[in-house]
Amino acid sequence: MKQLALDLQLPEPFDFDDFLIGPNLEAFLALKALSDRESSEGCIYLWGKTTVGKSHLLRATVTRALAGGLFARYWDAAQSPLDEAAHGYELLAVDHVDALGPEEQIVLFGLINAQREAGRAIVTAGSLPPAQMPLRHDLTTRLGWGLVFEIGEPADEDKAILLRHRARTRGCDIDETVCRWLVTHQSRDLGSLTALLDKLDLAALAAGRPLTLPFVREALQNIKLD
Repeated sequence: MKQLALDLQLPEPFDFDDFLIGPNLEAFLALKALSDRESSEGCIYLWGKTTVGKSHLLRATVTRALAGGLFARYWDAAQSPLDEAAHGYELLAVDHVDALGPEEQIVLFGLINAQREAGRAIVTAGSLPPAQMPLRHDLTTRLGWGLVFEIGEPADEDKAILLRHRARTRGCDIDETVCRWLVTHQSRDLGSLTALLDKLDLAALAAGRPLTLPFVREALQNIKLD
């Protein structure tokens, strides 16, 4: 008899401890120092592919800042239009600046100026370096005012370590060889890999079987995971 698998997935952790640093140590340390109020740099811009962890870093920065008593907020410009309500935070993180419309670009321009003048911090993220962003020229100049970091993709071995860590946080014991196999035989995109692992975990629970390599191969052939 198959066991009913309840989709009780843990909320996605957004903490510096849950970020796979890989080639991004300098950006990691700069953001951590900013959230701890140990940095004089108040403007940081992150860029890179959509799946390398920029959003995780922005959310982790806000999470740590809030824990330290700062009035901080994460704002996803792709989900919620940027408006004047974003003003006044001691630390503001604005994600997906690529999605900003003409009026929102004016708002972000004013936000960056206001944060700098008040000695407050702003962290932003997009897919391209500031000068290559399809935004107002005066805004791209502001995005490049402070520190600019390209967030790079971790090595395959590091991705396997991350998958195993994620599985363990969900209470799933998975062999390291399974994680390495997933990285080398499935999408190398971290977002796709973690989503696939979550579905495989649920499939193993429903089947009452451990998440072994034979089960993973079988599941990928016989179970619709998309």
